[in-house]
Amino acid sequence: MKQDIQTELVPLKFGENFFSDHAGRIITDPQIAIVELVANSWDAGSGKVEICWPEGLTGQFEIVDDGEGMTEEEFKKRWTTFNYNRRQWQGAFVECIQDKRRRKVYGRNGKGRHSLFCFSDKYHVETWKAGVKSTFEVNKQNHGEEPYRVKQIKKIGSEGHGTRISCIVQRNYINTAEVKKLLGSKFIVDPSFKIYVNNEKIELEDLLKYADHHQRSLPRYGIVHIHIIDSEKVGRLSTQHGVAYWVNRRLVGEHTWKNFENIYLDGRSKAAKRYSIIVEADILEEEVLADWTWFKDTPKTTEVISAINQFILDTIQEIVKDVRSEAKKDVLTEHRTKLRYMGNFGREQVGRFVDQVQMVCPSMKQRHLIDIVEIVANMEMARSGYKLLEQLAETSPNDIDRLSDILSEWSITEAKIVLDELRRRIKLIERMEVLVDDPTADEVHELLPLFEEGLWIFGPEYEGVKYLPNRQIRTIIKQFFGKEVICDSQRRPDIIALPDSSLSAYTCDDFGSEGEIIGFSKVLTIELKRGKVKITNKERRQAEDYAELIFDSKQLSPTTKTQSFVLGTSVSCGDHKDDVRNIQVSPLPYSIVLRKAKARIFNLMERIKMNKEFVEIDDPEISEIISQTTINQADTGI
Repeated sequence: MKQDIQTELVPLKFGENFFSDHAGRIITDPQIAIVELVANSWDAGSGKVEICWPEGLTGQFEIVDDGEGMTEEEFKKRWTTFNYNRRQWQGAFVECIQDKRRRKVYGRNGKGRHSLFCFSDKYHVETWKAGVKSTFEVNKQNHGEEPYRVKQIKKIGSEGHGTRISCIVQRNYINTAEVKKLLGSKFIVDPSFKIYVNNEKIELEDLLKYADHHQRSLPRYGIVHIHIIDSEKVGRLSTQHGVAYWVNRRLVGEHTWKNFENIYLDGRSKAAKRYSIIVEADILEEEVLADWTWFKDTPKTTEVISAINQFILDTIQEIVKDVRSEAKKDVLTEHRTKLRYMGNFGREQVGRFVDQVQMVCPSMKQRHLIDIVEIVANMEMARSGYKLLEQLAETSPNDIDRLSDILSEWSITEAKIVLDELRRRIKLIERMEVLVDDPTADEVHELLPLFEEGLWIFGPEYEGVKYLPNRQIRTIIKQFFGKEVICDSQRRPDIIALPDSSLSAYTCDDFGSEGEIIGFSKVLTIELKRGKVKITNKERRQAEDYAELIFDSKQLSPTTKTQSFVLGTSVSCGDHKDDVRNIQVSPLPYSIVLRKAKARIFNLMERIKMNKEFVEIDDPEISEIISQTTINQADTGI
């Protein structure tokens, strides 16, 4: 027999770890638990909280407040509703019982009420409101069917309003001094909210001994005292921290970071959840609004608060500089290779950029900052000063008068750029000197890239014109060598690796009268022989052969010049020049090439130093990053 059955199931059981996942650190961390309990009293509009804290385990813990309390129905609804939305049902503000001021509440999801489970599996709640006092017992269940049970014990008539919560501390005990310091750093911002621990009031003077004290003198108005308190441990809510203005020891408005948006220390950052700042601004007494929600909009208010905000900003940035420095080094490490290629001026620009982004965009994710810095680094590497370098390269070291004329026309910024580029070139030469005579050096990945960066060493004409690797020309040359090519490198696809040398080809464009590209102005080939290799007529003739092959390929215009350099440890032959095909092959020893380059650079460097004063530029994070070495570095070490 066929029968349709409709069954509706309602989930009534909880998984074994449900409550632990739901409550989180509120029921495991005693510091968070105590703060949450006092925050509940704050949210109830109380002006006074009394805490009885035991001297050790198995002692009685009790917290009593004079807040609005709860009726029997209100308690049952709140304690039996998971994720009770305090702001939806009761609003984001509460009226303070004593002075009727509105206070912004902390609570959002009702989890704070579970805090007593941090210390015990059973606690009592006694709350009175509207003439009735109700007492409940709450027991944690150590099985998966239900997280806890609530049992009403009694109900009697009572005047007034308030709540008492208590338990026996069975675990997670902390000492009384720690409790006082913790609550003071969290709730000190409002002097009207009084907290007592074991009948002793947490006094401002006691708490401020943990603060950094500053005094700001405003000539036309008087002195403002500023106290910066480090709670040492990051709080769960940034609303427990911020800047609080006091006038005659009374809170004006709210404690908040609202005047510090879009800087490193705003409400979204970890540092903002760590610091509380108190500004004693009695000089603004006449500027306070009648309801104490803020100050009147007057020139005096504007001037005083602007000065205070700037002082706070400067001071806090100094406090959190170590945090920013570590984050900055993480970003720069990603671009260590580019930083090594730059001069000091370029490095300074990148370092300043990171500093500024950290200040104005504190919530930017590290990955996004790394990507942006890559763009800035590439832009700085492209900044050249080649026009000035070309002028210098064409100037004889003995031509002092002409050099002085050039220097007199430079700005200090232009001179810095040039000097940094010259320093970089010296480092390039130093690295070359180590590798050129080393027969074990990897010329594909070590030596030839250095010469590619230093085409200027072959003469002034290579300073101002852009030469780029040309794979089309490379393919023509590769066909000439055929099976002799031993490495078609993926890392350096523009280089031909041969048994005893490496070869690369470059071209620069030729332009017509209207600025359009009409072909190649010049083809440049560089062949580097391994260390200890002597260049003879045989090696030079080989370079002539592939130069002629390029000419015969019909890829060049009749005016295109082909220049080939063949470099080795020593040379026993002269240049070859073919005026018909516009080809020149120049065998050169590494030593002569590098000596000429050094002579040009050092003479110019010394003359520049004599004519201009330069301040060494240094960014501590960048200096640390570029000085680091890593295993299997892929960069050239410049």
